[in-house]
Amino acid sequence: MTMEAIHIYGPTFSNFVRTVMLVCEEIERSYNVGFDVNGKNIAFKGEEHLSWHPFGKIPVLLENKSQKDELILPETASICRYLDADNHLQPSNSLEHARHDALCALISIDIDKVLVREYLMEFAFPKGEDNSVRIDVVNEVQPKAAATLGILEKMLNEDTALTTDQFTIADALLAPILHYLSCLPAGYDLVGDYPKVQEYLAKLMTRPSCQKVLISKKL
Repeated sequence: MTMEAIHIYGPTFSNFVRTVMLVCEEIERSYNVGFDVNGKNIAFKGEEHLSWHPFGKIPVLLENKSQKDELILPETASICRYLDADNHLQPSNSLEHARHDALCALISIDIDKVLVREYLMEFAFPKGEDNSVRIDVVNEVQPKAAATLGILEKMLNEDTALTTDQFTIADALLAPILHYLSCLPAGYDLVGDYPKVQEYLAKLMTRPSCQKVLISKKL
């Protein structure tokens, strides 16, 4: 039975929206994405959006299971786990599953906070004069961003759930972040300073899902 398309509420440039898009691509689930839902524009942080997520975050998953049954599900990791009901993108072993969940939390909370919210956002939405990038802010955060990539480098050198042998939800969370970093101007992209991270991203980018979703250089 063919499943109906789901809707991912949020902009396609969001790294978390892209995570859900990657999961859909990997499990071959059709989807729509954007702020227009069933022909109606749902304002970001408007009344309806806030009824879906009380803090006005994205993405939100919308699925019409039947005429009287609509699923509204916020929070990226929860959305991904729901979509991957058959565990194609998660370990089946209970201990490895728990370790994978912990890794997903590290990426979506700690790594995202430094690399996206504190570092990449200054390039995507600069707050300097005439919308210029505040280089002083970037330079101040850069050592912290580099240290975070150093942690990833160490994880990739050890036996962790981060591997390109089997694409996981953790990979879907990390791929958009690293791709955006790699698109920054020379001297700020940082990825090239970490061989394992660079190799990891290069392998991810050979996947059809990543080639389809990770295409824009705009954050």
